[in-house]
Amino acid sequence: MDVDSNLTFDLINKNPLLKNLVLLYQRIGSEGVTNTNKNGFLIDFINTITNNLTKSRNHFRYSDKIKDFALSLYILGGKLTEAEFRFDQLQKHFKNLNLRYAFGSEDATGVIKKIKYDSITNKFIGFLTPLDHGVPIKEYYHTDSLDTLKLWFNSIDKASLLNVHMIQSVQSTTQNTIPSPFLLSAYGIDNTATANDILQRWWYILNQCLQRNIRIIGFATDADAKYVRAMRLMSGFFAYLPNFPFFLREQQLLLFFQDATHLATKWRNRLLSSTVELRLGDQSISINHLYSIIDNAKFTKIDHGLTKSDINPKDRQNFSSCVKLTSDDLFKI
Repeated sequence: MDVDSNLTFDLINKNPLLKNLVLLYQRIGSEGVTNTNKNGFLIDFINTITNNLTKSRNHFRYSDKIKDFALSLYILGGKLTEAEFRFDQLQKHFKNLNLRYAFGSEDATGVIKKIKYDSITNKFIGFLTPLDHGVPIKEYYHTDSLDTLKLWFNSIDKASLLNVHMIQSVQSTTQNTIPSPFLLSAYGIDNTATANDILQRWWYILNQCLQRNIRIIGFATDADAKYVRAMRLMSGFFAYLPNFPFFLREQQLLLFFQDATHLATKWRNRLLSSTVELRLGDQSISINHLYSIIDNAKFTKIDHGLTKSDINPKDRQNFSSCVKLTSDDLFKI
């Protein structure tokens, strides 16, 4: 449809949403093809919304990317209640796919502290979830008393972290594709849980899965000190836990892995930190060494493969930068 240019500019200036969209597309366009590819899903998401705004509901259209995203979100999320462990749903999921063995994983991510009321379950979400032997208590904040609610707000902290448990089935030799991971549970916590809490939680997950003919063969986490200590305690790796039934040395009940991608990004963040000293042998290494290589006229990007964005400390999850920082070409320089 042809639109008068003056009318178009007038509409943009009068509508903040249109103005922000124009600025976004200008920024993406100015940063070249690489950034366009990086923001491919965002662009597709915005285009889908704007295209469907002018259509009736029965004429809505969605691209394959949006369909895949919606399907993944439904599969991973499902109907999840805070602090509920969905073992029965996991059992059905494994039975349908003829699966038996799996890895468990656990990690926490920062969230905005906020209390919300869930009208479906008649409970409040966002407070710290209390633990019973390391296991979160489901639907704990349920009350019809205003005084009780006031007491909670005055005496109980809001959760600063969301703790998430995932189950990844082990691919069998007869399967061509890796089965999708399963979201087992999620709940709000702070940073006060102990290695013993984690240990008891893993023991609970292991037992509940065994009762449903699912064998958890190991757990994977990041390199948080509490997770590492829980792994050491259960495996007996330079750690001792009195009277714990699974303290084995020659044979192990479980395997343990730390997320290699996460470990690599942690190493990169320390290397690029202005406050942390990182040493290689008896010499210290820092971001200044990388700047000196990039700014050195003797070398080009072909020699070392680095750009200034690769050593941006604010981009803390840039794994592709980790790959470049550990390349043979860079080590030679």
